[in-house]
Parts: sequence; C-alpha cells; structure tokens
Amino acid sequence: MEKAFPLERKNQILDIIRHKGRVTVDELKEVFKVSGATIRRDLEFLERQGLITRAHGGAIIRGKVALEPDYFEEKQKFLEEKIRIGKEASKMVEEGEVIFLEASTTVLQMAKFLRDKRELSVITNSLEIAQELRGIEGISLVVIGGTLRKRTNSLIGPLAELSLSQMRFDKAFIGISALDPSSGITTPTLEEAQTKKEIVKAANQVIALCDHSKFGEQNFAFVMPLEKINILITDRGVSSSFKGEIEKKGIKVVVV
Repeated sequence: MEKAFPLERKNQILDIIRHKGRVTVDELKEVFKVSGATIRRDLEFLERQGLITRAHGGAIIRGKVALEPDYFEEKQKFLEEKIRIGKEASKMVEEGEVIFLEASTTVLQMAKFLRDKRELSVITNSLEIAQELRGIEGISLVVIGGTLRKRTNSLIGPLAELSLSQMRFDKAFIGISALDPSSGITTPTLEEAQTKKEIVKAANQVIALCDHSKFGEQNFAFVMPLEKINILITDRGVSSSFKGEIEKKGIKVVVV
C-alpha cells in the first residue's frame, strides 16, 4: 500500500480491524510500510478513542462504535422525518443572510425548501446541495474547495479547512452522524471531523439537523461537545428523557 498520511493511516487501520475483527502489528507493518513503533502508537491512539482493544501483538475491534452506513441507504432511511426536519430548518433562514449548508442527507432535504428564498448567500461543501441550488435566481452559491469524499459527495480536508478559515456565516446548518450527551458529537473520519470544526468556528449560530436514530450513537472521531450547538431540530421519535438531557445543556430542541 502507498504510504498514507497519519490521519489517513489511522482511518485505514480502523477499517481493516473492523473488517477482520483482529490484526497483528506485523500485519499492519507490512500493509503500511512503517515501523512497528509507528503502528503501536496508532493503535494506542485508537484505543484511547475507545474504538479498539489492544491484544497481545495487535488489536481487536470493540463492538460499541457505530459503523458508517451506506450513503444511498442513509438517504432513504427516515426520509419523511428528514423532510419535516429540513422544512422546519428552512423557516429559520432569513433573506439577506449568509448561511452554510453542510454535506448531509438531512441538510440536503432542507436545501429543497430554499428555492424561493431571495438575496440569500449559500456556502456548501456538498456537491449534491450545489446541484440542487445551482442556477436559482436570488441565491448566490459558493462551493468550497477540498478533497472529494466519494462516499458522501462532500469536500473535506486541508483545502476545505483553509477556505472555511477565511469565511464567516450568520448560520451553519450541519448534519449529525452520532450524538450522545456524554461523548458529544462524533463523525466517521478524522478529516471530516476537522472540517466540521472549522464550519462551526465560522458560524454565529449553529443549527443541527438530526433524526432520532443518531441519538445515543458514537462514531470514530470527536467533533465537539453538544454545547457548541445553539438549536437542534429533530423528529418525534426522540424520547422525552433524551430531549431533557440535551436541553439541560442550554440547547433549544425543536421537535417536528
């Protein structure tokens, strides 16, 4: 395998362990063409994240971390709920605002309700959202640069982060892969997590769109504590106890 950057290598190691269930340091040395010390440091990092358990001479997967679903399947799951969430989110957009729409199956549904807005500036890292809003009179559309993540048709990575560091938004509408009151917001890859952090940093207000299936889940890479969110829009599948836990953190929860 061609040598990978450290973050890419950790993601690839996790993928291998998920697939095989167990690997040895020697196997990973051979795959990535790096030293045993480097592999052991990567495994120690993954263990600290709660993703694997170190075993003699290697590592095994832990079962509690949610695997990333197929993107096409994810688009179809809870579609009615995502449409309702997206419609509610669109009502929070005022004419003349600068907003960021993150690559997300739920935010994509929101974009479909923005077609009648006027004097609106939309920045996105989603090729699908860009396609949805291209050529609409009254909407100024900016697509940031970055590395294409084929699985989600999103632009992420250092170039995306550099672009985002030069921008400011009135509101950022973000999707959620996994949300838990104790572990915060997590996402499948380190690169995606870094890009999301920059999106949040550039926004005056952060509005998260999340169907109830994402609650209580944990993914690989930590993004931020829940307190960074201002408003969470979700569906009626959320339990009253979970809603109460989120509201205790000062987050406004809108249920549709």
